[in-house]
Amino acid sequence: MATIQQFKLRGNSSSRFIDRVYAIIRNRSGKVTSKDLDQMIGNKQDVRLAITRLTVQGKIKRVRGFGKRGIEYFYKDIDHQQQKTGRDKRRTSTSSPYC
Repeated sequence: MATIQQFKLRGNSSSRFIDRVYAIIRNRSGKVTSKDLDQMIGNKQDVRLAITRLTVQGKIKRVRGFGKRGIEYFYKDIDHQQQKTGRDKRRTSTSSPYC
């Protein structure tokens, strides 16, 4: 059974919106809060739904840290970072003179 939120985020515009949120998080990885995203994009409910969708997909992770107002939650891009470390491991393993 589909929820109301799932019906809201089914169109092409929703995938572009999620991509837009993900691009912001990827560019400012580890330094952006949901409040920052609300101020940049404007629609609080859709931002929350996009964050939930990206978290479920395994693209972002919520990290607790010290912010301007004490302890805050920041969003960090883990999908892009995993791809980077995979490339670095392959590069070091093939360039080692001791293999």
